[in-house]
Order: sequence, then structure tokens, then C-alpha cells
Amino acid sequence: MRSSDLSASAYLPLRYVLTDTVAVRTRRDPLQVDTDLTVSGRAQRGMLAAVLQRAGREDALHDWVARGHQVRFATAHPRLEPGGTEDGTPHPDPATVRVAYPVPANLYTPGKDGTSLVDVFGPTDASVPYKALREPLTPDRVLRARVRTTSERFLARPGGHTPGGPFHTTALDAGQVFEARWHLRGPDTAALEVLARDLLETLDRAAGALTLGSGGTRAHGGVRVEPAEPERPLSPDRARLPWPERSVPPGGTLDLLLLAPALVVGAHGGASPRSLVAEVAGLCRRVLPEAGIEVGTAHVESVLVGAYHRGYHGPMAQRRAAAPGAVVRLSTRTGLSTGQVRALEAHHLGERAVEGYGQFTLLPPPPEEPLPLPPIAAPVARTAPEPPEPHTAVPATGGEPVEPWDRPLLILHDALLWDAARPVVRAHARACARACEHRLAPLTPGLLDRLRATLTRPDRDPYGSLADLARAVTGSDGALSAKAVRALEHARPTGPDRTGPVTARDWLTRPGDPDTVAAWWADHRPAPRTEPDYAAALAAVDLGLADGRPPAPGELSPRARDWEHRAAARLVRAHLVAWMTEAARLLRTSGGARP
Repeated sequence: MRSSDLSASAYLPLRYVLTDTVAVRTRRDPLQVDTDLTVSGRAQRGMLAAVLQRAGREDALHDWVARGHQVRFATAHPRLEPGGTEDGTPHPDPATVRVAYPVPANLYTPGKDGTSLVDVFGPTDASVPYKALREPLTPDRVLRARVRTTSERFLARPGGHTPGGPFHTTALDAGQVFEARWHLRGPDTAALEVLARDLLETLDRAAGALTLGSGGTRAHGGVRVEPAEPERPLSPDRARLPWPERSVPPGGTLDLLLLAPALVVGAHGGASPRSLVAEVAGLCRRVLPEAGIEVGTAHVESVLVGAYHRGYHGPMAQRRAAAPGAVVRLSTRTGLSTGQVRALEAHHLGERAVEGYGQFTLLPPPPEEPLPLPPIAAPVARTAPEPPEPHTAVPATGGEPVEPWDRPLLILHDALLWDAARPVVRAHARACARACEHRLAPLTPGLLDRLRATLTRPDRDPYGSLADLARAVTGSDGALSAKAVRALEHARPTGPDRTGPVTARDWLTRPGDPDTVAAWWADHRPAPRTEPDYAAALAAVDLGLADGRPPAPGELSPRARDWEHRAAARLVRAHLVAWMTEAARLLRTSGGARP
């Protein structure tokens, strides 16, 4: 399909929840350390390419990723979901989701510790020093975002063209949420809806195997992707704005805000960030010649754009680009309708549009009078806690039903039992691993570490983690190599108390079924006769027992048995994580297997 046939366009808002740290680019100079607080479109392009390649969809890989006509990726910005602010200030609108974009370069705070925002395009006081605002800002200028990052130090192994040695990396912390709006283009609206549905289904099928950033391993880049607005998957606006009406009256002004670096080329063919203003003027004349748009004041800074290329074992060539947050103030003689504003936003400035470079949005300018400095909020994923399962009457030892408890008391009781059971379950799992040390081969520490990482993802509940583990050990999700899958098929690490030799693949697959997870735990829990510590630990905190002692040695109370049945998946996950940790340690200590 030719680019000229794609007359319709819309945006696919995607919500990214980071389940692992995501490595981002950091620039260091003698004055400051500047770290990207966004996820680039280039990283998202690589994520989708990996998904399509694993699925064998070469046609979609060519149309969506390689050519870039139908799908243009976009930078993911911090998403501020309803909740409180860091400084305790009441949230301006707790029911509204906002996205923080690069702070406009024309907004400053007066003085070192200023408490207001000033538009330096308007009147300023020459006797007052102004400080640039650094935190991403929402379009309505009511919230700032503070993105959490962590600098880590690693030791590189020498090999090939890499000498090895220590190196530093900066990563976005896990648990944060971002929003990206991919630009979709097609011949008509129906084609856009089909394309959006296909993209969402592709990403949903790859859940658990999506990675972002430049970490390059499963230790970095884990992300959960879902539609930002499931009831309305497509949006007509490039940015999340709190106002639906975007028209500009005759003689009005608006600000062009650059959302991503713009790779602008000057008159002599070289990189020239200062040519952004001329690029904007040419775009307005080309797209809306009848609107009489004129370019006024502008503030443009430059930034280095580059990336690490694994194939060349070194950095790619860097070039100067117009930095995100650049502002160009426009005035229109005849005014603009909402449709004209959106038509202008659908274009880009500079080169490499498929990776999201040069994208911008059009905003109303700030007022001339100073604005209060917005409070700071964190882009943390806020989800409503799942209510506990309804508690029914539990048969007592004598067959009489026990009176059900109120929900707060039931939640407290469940928490007490879990805190008491966890150390005992882990100690039991480590003992099981030591008992079958001689049967661990051909498992390797590296393989066990990868399986443990699948179980410990913070964004998955126990049932989801066990289902992910079952898919991983069978090789259906492509996370393990064929050699690793064969090792799981040949290993028989179960103890002598099992009814027969069971492969590691079957042993780890069975708890992935919600219908059999309780039976799996009943088969692997501490034995009542030989390991009474488990029942004793639970009885000590069991609110249904008056004296804190088990009804009989190694026996659980009716309420504890009911909790154990409901928490079976959680107990199985804790058992397997501890077992894999101890088994990997034993293999490394013995030195009989590769790490």
C-alpha cells in the first residue's frame, strides 16, 4: 500500500506498566547528568518487531515495522493516574488521568526557589534570575511528574571487540506507568479500526514476553502493554488533552510543543536544530496554506541523539537534534478549526518519523500572569485492590459449620497465616532441593534463574505466574531455547516420596492449571507427621484457636485448612521460588554445570 493511499489517521493509546527496570539513555557532561525520562519510539519499534518475528508474521513485520507507512511509533510519556501527590497537595481532579509531556522551554520559575511559572515569551523582570523547569508537565499545567530512576553498576565480560570491565547504566524503576500513542494510517476509518484491533491482539498474545529498552536480557525491560482506553481504542488527538474543543479564533495564537527530538536538516544538508523554526513555517504553508499561519517567537535547544548497536559492539553515529520541549509560537490570521489543528498534528518535523521523531502537539499558550507551581505526582500504576473471595461457612471437625467472619477480620486472619507460613514453606522447599541434589542434572543455574524470574514478576498474581511458568517450560511462549526445553524433559528432580519418576517439565506444568494447584500443594506441603513445624506456626497466629496450639500434632484447624485451600497458588509459588533458588545455588557450588 502506497503512502499516498493512507488518507485517514488516528492514534492508538497504549498503557505501559513497567514490570522490570528499563534501561534508558543517559548523557553526562561536566555540568549535569541528563537521563531520558521517557521510552523512545525506537525501543517500542524493536519490541513489536521481536513479537512479530517470534510469531512468524513476516508480512506484518514488513508492513508495520520495516516500511513504517501504516504504523508510526511514538514516545511513551509518564502517565499520572488518579491518586495523591508527593507533597500531600490535594489532587486537582482525582477522577482524571493525565499524561506529563516535556516541559515547554518557555516556562521558567523566578528565583532559585520560585513557587510560580512564568512565560518568558511575555513580559519579564530583568532583575530577577529565572530557573528552567525540568519535570515533565501536563498540558493544562496542573501537575508535574517525577519519574524514578536508578543508576546501577555492572561488570561486562570480555569478548569479541568488548574489553570488559565495569560500566554504569541508568534505568527507569519498575512499577511505573507510561502512555504512548502510536500513529496509525489507513485508507479509511474502518481500516484503522481493523489495524488497531490486530495490533492489540498481537500484543495481548505476547503478554509476558514483551521487553523494552536497551538492556538486552530478561533482567531488563519487562513491560505489560494494554489499551489505555479499552472502551475507545482510537483517539483523534496525538496527546491526551483535558479539553475536546481545540479550535483557534481568528487572530489567535497557539504553541507548537515538540514531544520528541526532531532530526532537522539545514540548508547545507547537515544536522541543524536551529532550522526547526523554518521547518515549522514550511509545514504550515504546505498543509494549511489558507490559514495564514505565521511563526513568531521560538525557543529551541539541541540534544544528542544516538544509540548503541549490538552488531557493531559500539555506539552508532550521534547527531544533533532539536530537543523535546522546544516551543514555536504560531499566530493564525483566519483562525483554525479543531479538524485543521488535528490535520497539522498528523505530520512530523524532520527525519525518521516511523520511530516517533519530530512529533508535536498544538496547545493554547499560557496566560501572561504567573501561574502557581504545580504539585508533583508519581507515574505509579494505581489499580483497585481485588476484593477477597466470599467466605462461606467452614465445616468444623465435628461437622458443624463455623460462623463466617466479617471481611476485615478475614483479611487480617489471612495475612497472619501467610506471614507465619512463608518462612516454613521456604525452609521446607530448600530442604527438598538439597534432598534431590544428585538428580538436578541436566538442569543448569542459568535455566533455573530464568524460570524463577518468570515466577517473581511483580505484575502477575500467583495463578498468572504459575500459568506463565507452565508456558515457559513447555516452550510455547518462546522464552526458552530448544536446548533448555529438552533439559526440562530429561531432568527428574522429584524426591523418592513421589509415586514414580516425573520429569521437570511435567512437575512444573501441573500447578499451572487452577484446578490442580490445590492438589499439587497437598502433595508437596510439609508432612504432618515428620514436619509439625508448619502446623505449629499456623496455629500460633490462628485466631480461631483459643490456646494457639494445633488441634492435634501436625493438624490444621478448619479455618487454616480453608485458608490453605484458597492460598494454594500463593504457597506453591513460594515453594517453587525457594526450591529453584536453592537448586541453583547447589549447582553453582558443585561446579558441575554452567551458570
